[in-house]
Amino acid sequence: MNFNDLTIFINIYETRSLNQSAISLGYAQSNLSVRLKNIETEMNTPLFIRTYNGLMPTIAGDKFYDYARLTLEQFERFKKNLNIQGRLVLISELLLHYDIHKTQQLDLNQDQIIIKKTSDIVQESQLAFYHEIFSFTQLNHLRGVTEIQKTMPVSYLFDSQLIGDNFNCFYVNRDQNCPFRQKTLHDNSDGKHIVELDSFENIISAVERGKGLALLPDYFLDIKNLQKWDQKAGEIRYYHYTKVN
Repeated sequence: MNFNDLTIFINIYETRSLNQSAISLGYAQSNLSVRLKNIETEMNTPLFIRTYNGLMPTIAGDKFYDYARLTLEQFERFKKNLNIQGRLVLISELLLHYDIHKTQQLDLNQDQIIIKKTSDIVQESQLAFYHEIFSFTQLNHLRGVTEIQKTMPVSYLFDSQLIGDNFNCFYVNRDQNCPFRQKTLHDNSDGKHIVELDSFENIISAVERGKGLALLPDYFLDIKNLQKWDQKAGEIRYYHYTKVN
């Protein structure tokens, strides 16, 4: 079995039809049938049930589909890694923004930067050999790396010119694992209205339009026309992992 066999299987699985896959991939249907039979023989289990309406995957077929997709994704990442001139970096949207405006540890011209949601960082960190990872989640499964714990000062910020002392909501990220979301929900459990948005940039935009306030890094006081809602100081912890040569 080779990578081409995995590609063929994925196509058959998604079309549920040898005929459609043959047209899509440019093979004779009989050849695809033989290739599929060889895969099933090697796996020692049927991967599809043949019906008059097409192919229906077995439980083993569903599992093999997940395996095939993951294998091809990892292979593509590996090929890209071989051609990277700078570092391969995994980071969340907010931590990238923090680096650009505050810490400036990344080379945006040379480094290949992969941006993922906080909830996706753990899985993503296992799919490639990253030189640097910046994460709000501690990654205990990593090997061959150094870990440095860092903190960023945070406050509830708002545009006072637009909403003054009155506001009707806190903005939080929809990502359940976002630490800014978690702290906001913990600090404001008194019934204040919570509005979920899909990205950090959308939260900033809403706050700047005076629609509400949000827990944000303090450096926004220097780059945006925002003010602190109160003087309570807070910190959010994050982790910086560096691959050991």
